[in-house]
Amino acid sequence: QAAIAASGGSKQGPALAKNLIFLMVDGLCNGTVGLGHHWKLRNENTPLNWIKLFEDERMRRALQDTASANSPVTDSAAAASAWGSGVRVNNGCINTDSSGNYLKPLFSFAKEAGKATGLVTTCRITHATPAGFSVNVPHRDMEDSIAKQYLEREIDVLLGGGARHFKQVQKNGNVVDYVSLFKAKGYEVATDATALAAAKGRSRLLGLFSESHIPYAIDRKNDPTHKDVPSLTDMFHRALYQLDGKNDGFVLQVEGGRVDHAGHANDPGAILHEFIEFDDCIPIALQYIEKNPDTLLIIATDHGTGGCQLDGAGEAYLDSGPALDRINNLQHSFEWIEQRYRINGQFSTAPVKEALGIDSNKSQAAIVQAALDAEEEYLSGALTSAFGSQLNKLTAVGWSSTRHTSECVELFALGPGSERLPPFLKNCELFAIMTDALGLRT
Repeated sequence: QAAIAASGGSKQGPALAKNLIFLMVDGLCNGTVGLGHHWKLRNENTPLNWIKLFEDERMRRALQDTASANSPVTDSAAAASAWGSGVRVNNGCINTDSSGNYLKPLFSFAKEAGKATGLVTTCRITHATPAGFSVNVPHRDMEDSIAKQYLEREIDVLLGGGARHFKQVQKNGNVVDYVSLFKAKGYEVATDATALAAAKGRSRLLGLFSESHIPYAIDRKNDPTHKDVPSLTDMFHRALYQLDGKNDGFVLQVEGGRVDHAGHANDPGAILHEFIEFDDCIPIALQYIEKNPDTLLIIATDHGTGGCQLDGAGEAYLDSGPALDRINNLQHSFEWIEQRYRINGQFSTAPVKEALGIDSNKSQAAIVQAALDAEEEYLSGALTSAFGSQLNKLTAVGWSSTRHTSECVELFALGPGSERLPPFLKNCELFAIMTDALGLRT
């Protein structure tokens, strides 16, 4: 009856959604929600917006099975492809099945229906999750090809990091400047927060704000050299501004991507600030829906990462609360520390002291220096080995691994089509719910 009422009393079936906003936080463990919830209550005297979703009687909820085609533990490429094509694929693949066949992604169906499309992320814009809604490649590492397909498929709004994949050196040595090619197709280009804010409304927009991933929120907050890098909420606001009012509507995916990276790194300060920043996107979406009730909103995560938990600390666990105050002493991410060590290949005490408030000893210095000498790709493992036990005592944040998890995760939906959401679903089953809600022919 509610669906009939929403369609103006017609008996032709449920109302269709004109727009889709897909808010996605990559790698969100249930334990990270608990950490963020209790931090927010203690430090800001208010619940997470994520928690408020449980109290919203309009909201449909489901528990989601996140497996891929070849593992109970998915990677982000397979997870995004399950949403983006309706088929579970092998880990590492983007909209490509086990036989090598390409699967038509959601954005292609949306484009055929005249809808505008947009991707926003704190990762490289060519990373697995945005690509899963829009392109086809046999492997997620083919990020140059992903950038090329964005141009060919004319994704209307692209905001994130990954500038390095938009100036490509070809096999013959020639350099193809994809930014210029986007400009030739009528895209505005922004490279910092000031230019982003000045972009014209309703135009195509390419925003590239870092060579690789956008710096962590904790580093953007505390390092003045990042003062003109936009936040996820900045990019979300701008994407809505660009896409709002399109005659046939739009489909927009917004990813808080670096919760996953902080989980892989076992970095407590980074994961907390990344999740809080994503959480601030939820009221932006809800406010848009209030003015545009023909919009379907989906809020989800693709899998957990790291097994993050706020653990019991102290006698009768009475130190867990004060630990939520002490985590505020963390000023920078492991990535920020690593960048300083990479400059000259030498460990020094100052970056760790500034970032974590920890005075390093000789054995800790030796662990990090050994990783530097071995030219390990990431220093997060060495930093965890060296300082993990101290950080656990400081923050009471524990980890099960540095990898993805198989846990079933929460998914929320609001708006036209949300009534189709069952209490439990496989990730690949969401595709049909979205395309049916939008009235897309598949």
